Amino acid sequence: MFEMSVGNVGSVNVITTSNRGLSVEHWADRATSTIISVGDKSHPLISEQAEVFKGQIKEVISFYMKEAINSNKTTMIAELESKGYSEIADIIRSL
Repeated sequence: MFEMSVGNVGSVNVITTSNRGLSVEHWADRATSTIISVGDKSHPLISEQAEVFKGQIKEVISFYMKEAINSNKTTMIAELESKGYSEIADIIRSL
């Protein structure tokens, strides 16, 4: 007959926004937390150094994510203007 087993798949976090996407800071925090994990049983000085490093990495990730967003926006504006949609390009430029 059928055999059934149940496994643990972990926890799920749900984050919602209203009339916007998630912020760069949110995604930078998620990326940083995925890249760097500070153990709760580490020596306090090591934990402190790791948390400072983690904060610095988050700032770097945030900076380059913002640069990537601006670069993509510039590409979209140029593409829209080349296709004759300068009014839409102006709207995107103003965002």
